[in-house]
Amino acid sequence: MKNYKFILKSLFFPLKKILIIADLHLGHEEAMNKAGIYIPRISFSEIILDLKRIFSATGKINEIVICGDLKHEFSSISEQEWRETYKLIDFLQENCKKIILVKGNHDKILGKLGEKIEIKDYYIKENVVFIHGNLLIPEILDNKIKLIVMGHRHPAVVLSDKYKKEKYKCFLTGKWKKKEVIILPSFFPLIEGSDLLEEGNNLLFIKEKELRNFEVHAVSDSEVLDFGKLKSIGRLE
Repeated sequence: MKNYKFILKSLFFPLKKILIIADLHLGHEEAMNKAGIYIPRISFSEIILDLKRIFSATGKINEIVICGDLKHEFSSISEQEWRETYKLIDFLQENCKKIILVKGNHDKILGKLGEKIEIKDYYIKENVVFIHGNLLIPEILDNKIKLIVMGHRHPAVVLSDKYKKEKYKCFLTGKWKKKEVIILPSFFPLIEGSDLLEEGNNLLFIKEKELRNFEVHAVSDSEVLDFGKLKSIGRLE
């Protein structure tokens, strides 16, 4: 299973009708509000709008895989997380047959969510493994695995000229230990992500020198654009 395409912030395998998203961080605004930072609670409605646009392109889905960090709080489930998580799952179930959550580092406490969806530390489908990406899981080194799909990094790149700078969420594709790798952008709408050219690669087991050769696929409002290799955009510090 290798044929795929990017649809906005999602990865889609058309032949198997499998859709992959990552890093929704539901409840982020409430966490910020509790910390004294006012952020309007608009991300959930934007997530639903983005998903509707994606489903209009894919049609009904067999499986949706969430590659970690469905929710935001580490050690609890906030009222916003609880409400939005169940509303999201209900919405997804209207558009697919099966939902799998691969646990991220923010998904430590999930309540009774396991009664509605499958929850795993990693998920293998034929020769593809889906992980969050914060840990090196031994199973991904198996010779039968040809493609690794992960989130966690929230990749983004900043393009600039003398007049302005713009940050874009992006997919990264490349090779690691002779396996194909796809790193997903965050689905969270309020923050574009971590600038790969400024912040380096201190969150993944893939080293910076390997990441330089990854291809950048930037997400715009209507399409995903190929920007070439990361090293051709700028130098990792």
